[in-house]
Amino acid sequence: MNICFFKLSNWLRHFVIASFSNRRKMKQMYPKFFTAVERTYPIPGLNKTVSLTKNKAEACLTMTPQGMTLTEHYLLISAYCYDHRHHSVIYVLDRNSDNKIKTIILPDLSHVGGLAYDPLQQTIWLSNTVGSFAAVAAIHLKQIDEYIEGSAPIFYQQKIALKELPHTSALTYNRKYLVAALFSLKEFGKIVCYPIDHTEKLINEENHLNTSKSTILSSPFGTLAIPKKIQGATFYKNFLLLSQSWGRQSGKIFVFDIHRTTDFSDLTQAQKIITTPPYLEQIYVDGEYLFALFESGASAYRKKTSFVINDVLQLDLLQLLE
Repeated sequence: MNICFFKLSNWLRHFVIASFSNRRKMKQMYPKFFTAVERTYPIPGLNKTVSLTKNKAEACLTMTPQGMTLTEHYLLISAYCYDHRHHSVIYVLDRNSDNKIKTIILPDLSHVGGLAYDPLQQTIWLSNTVGSFAAVAAIHLKQIDEYIEGSAPIFYQQKIALKELPHTSALTYNRKYLVAALFSLKEFGKIVCYPIDHTEKLINEENHLNTSKSTILSSPFGTLAIPKKIQGATFYKNFLLLSQSWGRQSGKIFVFDIHRTTDFSDLTQAQKIITTPPYLEQIYVDGEYLFALFESGASAYRKKTSFVINDVLQLDLLQLLE
């Protein structure tokens, strides 16, 4: 008993010291970023998530967080299996208490790089693919409410291919528009805007509704170039914020004034560049707060960096923009 207690005490002491040391190191490296942190939400399932493989329930040890959005009551985080063996999932957290409510199993093994919420139609849009095209899939908020953890995978209300992109690394919603972004490692990325009508349908370039599951949607606005390695996009007033991250290097958040910027791939036109820890994924603005999701807590990355973040961070955006 004494030996077991000693081992447990030793482990706890090591864990607390390591955790404190890690936090102190991050605050020293990124003082402005961490000074703005006002709240954290623990990311569920980083060590184990029960999902499906070949229609059988199984624990996945490599779930990797990718997308994030907020509804009126939920914080939603999407994750995919790094080993590509298990179905992707959405973690549903209570945005007030930060407790995990449920894990929703998706019907496929998609990367789910982006999540976006349309509050007018109460629809959650997810990044997906159809053949060689990027796609978006839709889930109603009511489905999230009614889903029982451990049941069969949730189903998509619709799934639409996007002509302009081979895949989507980020999604966001802004004023009746769904905005999709493409991650590119060596070349400039792309950002594309799609109008949404009152029946939850995306509108194509001929200004006709997309009514067929086989239709490949084209944006009526074309594409805009954005910087390389973009993982997330969100809007704040007249600003477009883009998160950039790749490997162990520090992440960046580029803040562009939409009214003044002529080229969103030109970093000299950014009004502000915010430096963050590495492995930054999706960002989201709600009111005066910026929410930031990192994948460094996932098993595939936690040993690759000393800056491991196991939480969604809620930051004071006005403080970051000073």
